[in-house]
Parts: sequence; structure tokens; C-alpha cells
Amino acid sequence: MLAPAVGLAMVTGLATACSSGSSEGQEGASGRTLRVGVVASTISTIDAYSNLRSQDFYVRNAAMFEPLVRQTKNGFEWALATDITHNKDNTVWTVKLRPNVKFHDGSVFGADDVIAVFKRILDKKKPLIEANYVDFIDPEGMEKVDDLTVRFKLREPYGPFKFAVSNSNIIFYKKGSTPEQAMGTGPFSLVSFTPGRETVVKRFDAHWGAKPKIDKVKIISFKTAEASTNALIGGQIDASSNILQTSLPTIQKTPGLKVMKSDLNLKVVIGMRADVPPFNDVRVRQAMQLIINRKLALSNAFDGLGAVANDHLGFDTCLPNVPQREQDLAKAKQLLADAGKSNLTIDLQTAANKPGMLQLVQILAEDAKKIGVTIKVQKMELGAYLEKWGEWKFYTGYDTNPYLGDVPNMITKDAALNHQHWHDQEFEALAKKLYATSDEQEQCELQKKMKGIEHERGASILAATNPTVSVYSSKVHGLVPEFPSGSLYNFTKVTIGG
Repeated sequence: MLAPAVGLAMVTGLATACSSGSSEGQEGASGRTLRVGVVASTISTIDAYSNLRSQDFYVRNAAMFEPLVRQTKNGFEWALATDITHNKDNTVWTVKLRPNVKFHDGSVFGADDVIAVFKRILDKKKPLIEANYVDFIDPEGMEKVDDLTVRFKLREPYGPFKFAVSNSNIIFYKKGSTPEQAMGTGPFSLVSFTPGRETVVKRFDAHWGAKPKIDKVKIISFKTAEASTNALIGGQIDASSNILQTSLPTIQKTPGLKVMKSDLNLKVVIGMRADVPPFNDVRVRQAMQLIINRKLALSNAFDGLGAVANDHLGFDTCLPNVPQREQDLAKAKQLLADAGKSNLTIDLQTAANKPGMLQLVQILAEDAKKIGVTIKVQKMELGAYLEKWGEWKFYTGYDTNPYLGDVPNMITKDAALNHQHWHDQEFEALAKKLYATSDEQEQCELQKKMKGIEHERGASILAATNPTVSVYSSKVHGLVPEFPSGSLYNFTKVTIGG
């Protein structure tokens, strides 16, 4: 579960320049300029592997860079790789790269670039978030077989190798290039970047895959979801995946706007640091999980969009045999008394940077009052919130990761990733077995046990799972929700017309 980073996936919105009087909107033979609205911080940087991430980071990277493999609803799709094979015991993996792929400066992508990026990711002196997903790779065990083949020799067996390298944040730039050059292989190349304001990218006509139909994309930053919603309704932007869901009735009455919903993929989580009081006592964590009214959270915070959840991050498949947790204020009060934490007062920090997030914590705070618990909700500016990410005791986050992508965050010692600082020996032992096998049925059985442990003694309050809701102008065509984020990343098929 992740807020600023991990994930796989956090994008806010899209917008287009649809004014027929705009000269920029008319440029190019095949299309116009697409303007993408995001909620972003002034601390954002152009580095594809910056650890300070707001939502412009993910939209920008998706336009300019590419992974080896992409996750899809039905499996995987080859991107910069064309084949991945392994030996019998899953300790040696060989990746074949796509031929004739060019960087934005015209040079050729190959094995040297892949090895350089993985060496940076795995550099323990300058740790990156992505190291958590591929720390099974031995940086000294990577071998260039030829210009289009890389062999990875692992220290121990690792089964879901393809899944790990399909993480959308593990992307490839030119060896030796600087972050400011943003030298990727993606369908768009960098024109300009102004932190906290906008990024402009243009169509890369030498891209190996489908060529974009529009000429440029402007990624425009807003400070809040309220601002992006108002801009959408007012016609300053034409689409967004980060809107106030309470504004949907108004949006649905606004001529020329359409609503798109993804599958259930969004997990807005209230996290508790399990290594410090009061949450180092499992009874306090369980009490908090029993305080919240999940049905009310679904209806009032998320406008009924989604389904009630059960405090484990894998909610779609391989479900544990545990009861659905319901609100039980009497039991929560007793657990707090048993822990010596009756009449608890505690701060809860949130940047409220996802729809429903602020309303969710307010519902928790109101329910807590009924048993003498005071939760002081502190809404913060996104940049200030992210700068102390991993330090907060009681906080909000979100992600759209499949479970295999969430588990590394829950077992790492890196505070920026395992921001709950939760460590459970049984859970971690099962995780080791999970990643050693490539047998999907065995993986599923292990996941059931792990999710049961999360439900019993974890450090997350996951009240509901939700779709990502996007709103866009009827003049914009070709937008589809990306998997697994559900947001609008892919601009290659977008056209703008009447």
C-alpha cells in the first residue's frame, strides 16, 4: 500500500485542449495537444527514479519510458522484452530484448542500458523504491550475453520474475544520460519541464510501436483534487482521473462530459505504525479496525462506488477463510481498555490526495468519539506530507498493486516502503516461500494464509476497494483505463475531435 510511490500506479487525470480557436490545438497533421491534469507537488523532479513522487511523475514516466513487460488483465504484454525464460530451479533467468528500439536521440536500446538501470536500482548506497521489487537480483550476477540478451543469475530461486520486472515503475533510460534529458524509448519525448507547473512532451515518430495520433501532451499540475475538479467542470481541462466523487452528480449534468469507471483496483488505506505506541500493541490496531463503519465509508466517502473490504490488501483472488470484519464499538472499547489505552488521543495525517480519502478519516474520527477516542485529523499540503513519508504514525495512503506487488512493501525494512514498520515472522516466512515458487496454485494457497495473518494482526485499515473514476470531454476519443491502476496513462490511441 503506497501513497506517493509504489506503485504501480497513481495517476490523476487527463485533459485536452479542445478549443477550436486554439492554434496549438490545431497543430500537426494527425492531431492536437492533449492536456493532462494531475495533482502534483512543487517538489517533483524529472528524474525517472526520483524517490520524491507526486502524481505527475507517473503520467510523465508512462509517456516517455517503457518497461520490459506490461501487466494486463489477461496476463502480460511484451514491451522492451520479447521473451523471458528460466532454468529448472528458477535461479537463472534470461531476457531477450526487442530489436531496433531507439531512444529519443536516435541511438539504439540494448543490453547495456538494461544492466545500467538495474545496477542503479540495486545500488545500496543510493536506495531506490524499485529495489524493493527486484532485490532478489544479484547486481554482480547480471551478464550481457549479446546486445539483445541479458542473463540474470540469482542468489536463490525466485518464481514470479516476469511479474516483478513488469512493474510499471521499472523503466529504462539510456546508459550515461542525465535525468534532465529524460532519454527514454517511449512514444513521447521531453520538450520542457517546470516543477509544480507542467511537463510538455511531443510525439516520438521513431517509436518502435504504435505512433501517437496527437502531437503533444501537456501534463498540468493542480494542488488539490478540488482544483482539478473545478477546472474540469469549468472547461479549463477536459478529463481527469482524480475528481471529487461528491461532484459526480454535477458532472453528470454537465453537457459534453463523460464518466468512465475502471475495475475495482483502488485501495485507500489508513495505516498504523506497528513499531511505536500505541500501535505496537495489536489490540489497539484491532480496535481501530473495529471502530470504522465500512458500509458508511463505502456509501459516504466513496459514494457507493466499490465494495466493502476486510483489512487485507489482496481483495480479488485467493481469499482467506476469515469473517468479514464489521463495526463493533463495544469490542473496540474493551480492546483499548485491555491495552491500557482508553480515552486515547492521537493525530492522523493525510494529504487527502485521492477521492474519498478525507471523508474516510473523518468517518473514522466521528465513530471513535462514540467510545471516547479522539482522532485529530490533520490535512496537509502534499509536498510536506511526502517529505516525511515513512515517519507518520497514523496516516493515509493508497495503491493499485496486485498482491504480488504489495507483499515486498510489507516485508522490507525500508521505512519509505514498509511505512507501517510492520514485521511478522510467520508472514515473512510465507512470503519467502511465495516468491521461491513459480507454481500459481501454490502461490494462491500461500497468499490465503498471508492474507489471514494481515486480517488478524496487520497494521492496515482497508474499509473498501474502489474503481478509479475518470471524467473526460466528449471531444476526446480513445481513452481506456490502464491495468492495474485504472487511470488514464496511454495516449497513443487518443484523438481529439467534435
